[in-house]
Amino acid sequence: MKRVVLLDIDGVLVRPLGYRAALRASLATFAAWMGFDAFQVEEEVISQLEARGISSEFDMLPLLVGALFDAVLSRTAPMELAADLEEAARQVAELHPQPVRHLQVPAFPLQESCFPAEAAYRSGIYPALPDDLRRSLLLNTRNVYQSATTRLFQQYVLGSQRFGEVYGLTAQVHVPAYLQAYDQPLLDSSCRARFEKAWRGGEFQAAAMTARPSSPPRGVTSPPEPYPPEAEAALELIGLPDLPLVALGKLDYVARQAKLPVESLLKPAPAQALAATLVACGADERTAIEGVVAWLSQPSPALPFDNLPPQLELHVVEDTLAGIHSVRAAAELLKQNGYNVHVVAWGLTDGNPLKRKTLTSQGVQCWDTWEQLLEQMGI
Repeated sequence: MKRVVLLDIDGVLVRPLGYRAALRASLATFAAWMGFDAFQVEEEVISQLEARGISSEFDMLPLLVGALFDAVLSRTAPMELAADLEEAARQVAELHPQPVRHLQVPAFPLQESCFPAEAAYRSGIYPALPDDLRRSLLLNTRNVYQSATTRLFQQYVLGSQRFGEVYGLTAQVHVPAYLQAYDQPLLDSSCRARFEKAWRGGEFQAAAMTARPSSPPRGVTSPPEPYPPEAEAALELIGLPDLPLVALGKLDYVARQAKLPVESLLKPAPAQALAATLVACGADERTAIEGVVAWLSQPSPALPFDNLPPQLELHVVEDTLAGIHSVRAAAELLKQNGYNVHVVAWGLTDGNPLKRKTLTSQGVQCWDTWEQLLEQMGI
């Protein structure tokens, strides 16, 4: 039975301090525009979002900015606000609002094939906000040109200069690249050497699957949209630049060609795990993703992939449930088509008790470090 190991990046291979610092800095900037200097959100609030399955800063930031607006507007008389987020924030500042001590993101159900921020919009959270402002805040959160929160966040992530080069936009803030300055390897050099020796020695196949922005599939030249290689930067940071990868940019490129929403392919949907499994087993990135999309659109009696072995031991290493759900769903599809698949889910918590509680509640065994995890995996 062929062993395949699928790995998340943020919280598994990399401690994503750059994204977290960019999230905090972006939120503090919006807060300053609203008249709140030196605002900081509690780490517990962010951890609670992760525990609810909201793991991407592209969703966290608009939800937290919305909570900040809601905390102010729920205490004032109804007022007209611009749909433009920065303009609306400065209008709020004119009210000289009382300081906000704690942010509360209301509970709402996550929806299949829908980003969490959009699910929040559909659920009607933050009713104190005018609907035009709610729309501009919570929709199109993966589009730098349409989302004010993502636009500001990417300035901190990439740095002002690189942001302008990638997107052709003028930066609102002048800052260095937080991703480069703050990210740290979670897979340290000694554990990386153990993992790499076993992987290159053929003990298992492996691939990373992540919602991080990335380049489009290999072989694509002059794509119509900007694709910052943030996932590739993480693999370079840990010393595995050639680890097979299925990330946001690769899925987004194929989704655009197929006229599909990219969220229908990203984990927890089965498409990302299925494509990552194929890529781990040697398939070409674009061919694998396009094949998965075509097959899921019109399922045939057998998967049209010659490189997929009939028996698979499919391991997934995650710090949240999205990737685990993706792998389990992909395994069920494979089983329905005659494949013998056994799934093993591993939780890596980096000492976070809330992550451990969330993962163990779904029957996932958890470890705090890669050293412990590799020992359990027999690597």
